Amino acid sequence: MCKLLQNIFSHNEVKGLEYIFVFATIWCIGGGFAEKDGKDYAKEFSNWWKGEYKIVRFPSKGTVFDYYVDIENSTLEDWSKMSSSDIVSTIDTSKSIPSYTIPTVNTISASFLMKQFIQVNWCPQLVGLAGCGKTQIIKGLLNELTGASDEYIQQTINFNFYTDANLLQMIMEQFLEKKAGKTFAPIGKYKLLYFVDDMNMPARDPYDT
Repeated sequence: MCKLLQNIFSHNEVKGLEYIFVFATIWCIGGGFAEKDGKDYAKEFSNWWKGEYKIVRFPSKGTVFDYYVDIENSTLEDWSKMSSSDIVSTIDTSKSIPSYTIPTVNTISASFLMKQFIQVNWCPQLVGLAGCGKTQIIKGLLNELTGASDEYIQQTINFNFYTDANLLQMIMEQFLEKKAGKTFAPIGKYKLLYFVDDMNMPARDPYDT
């Protein structure tokens, strides 16, 4: 939560402090809740929070996870307001469908939160069931970060059953160059973003590491 608050404040005057605190607390405590065995734990947490915390009031519609903080106006806004005004005009039909991330409440919120952590050099981990769109959300965020400025470059590392430490090191070093002595760093002055996909795939070694 401290990292999230740090990045939100790093580019803004301190406004809506209590709103930001509530937002960070909700996501740090309840962001990992999901539906299991027919029970929606995220919704239950949302109902509990709305009933217990009355100072910053959320709209009755939806859950507490459906809103972000408009810092300038100290208000809670729907995530959909962060989407681009006209996504259709930006789509190049000559490219494949996986080249695009269509903005929804889930993709916008996940991208926003991961971006906050990346900007303070903290590694986020996106967890979810197979096929729920994790890879697409992350690729969309990386394309946004690398395309919007010359600060970042990216490298995707796909884990499989045979990935081991030696292979991982070899792949990670592909985008690095020797600076001085034993110091290696990304090419030029870039910040290198590694995207490690399918972390659960490699075979376990005898020590389960």
